[in-house]
Amino acid sequence: MAQGSAMRYRVKRTYNNHAYRFMQKLGCKPNDRLHFLLIRDDKKTPRRFSASADVPAMPLHKPFHSLERLVPRMTLFSKKNKLINALVKNRKGYAVFMEINARETTKGPFQAIRAQFIDVDLNKVAFTAQAKEHIQQHLKTIMADPSEQFQSIEITQIKNGQYRLLAQRTAQRVAALKKQFMNKHRSSLKDTMIIETKNGFHVYWVIQGGSIEKFVPIQKALARKFSSDPLITNLSRVMRIPGFYHMKNADSPYLVRVKQWGREKPFTQEEIVESLGLKPVLASEKGRKRKVRARRR
Repeated sequence: MAQGSAMRYRVKRTYNNHAYRFMQKLGCKPNDRLHFLLIRDDKKTPRRFSASADVPAMPLHKPFHSLERLVPRMTLFSKKNKLINALVKNRKGYAVFMEINARETTKGPFQAIRAQFIDVDLNKVAFTAQAKEHIQQHLKTIMADPSEQFQSIEITQIKNGQYRLLAQRTAQRVAALKKQFMNKHRSSLKDTMIIETKNGFHVYWVIQGGSIEKFVPIQKALARKFSSDPLITNLSRVMRIPGFYHMKNADSPYLVRVKQWGREKPFTQEEIVESLGLKPVLASEKGRKRKVRARRR
């Protein structure tokens, strides 16, 4: 790697401990086995496994008590218990993700909820419709907004004969939307941990003593409240770790970092629901509603 390129990927001392502090903040215990996933960030990279170590996805793990505190020194175990330096892989185009909730093995049952969280992605405008003319009409609507700025717009036909619009905003527009989001939700998010990514924010309400049954309904309610990614709802969700680079554009790496650490005291799920006015629907409640509807018939 050329000297200039190496300098570009050097993690600033200010952010060197962000990954470790992030895990501490989540309430990771010394004996917790943490689960990581390294994924090729560049979508142009072929998604096939090869005989080499350069594969599209790498599941890694390490107990928290043996994890290095500084990002450049952080090593993780592969399936074959080979130590891999996470930052070296990050420089080669791998994004570093971690499973947020606690369990002993990657396929085992979850033992604890560490946080409720959302992914606010301000980079994309996506829309799906049955007819191409509906896509084009939607595109006209968003293009009529003089504040919008796009670097690429694609209309493609997808499964079931539907059409999909995907518009990627410019960096300048994303920066403006980041400010708008924080100004709009400042009071609601003042006690949360906020991770700034290239395209938006990951927001965490760190939990203590949370119910596994309530996790998914609260995730869905949070996504509705903040118009965030509706797919960030599953217990096994992995998220980007601060202190490492977003590498979808290798020529313009973005250092993911903690913008706000939040309060010291963990939240309860009940506190989140009440303070934000959420209306999560539990599976047990759905069952009761179905029974009521069946009786009425």
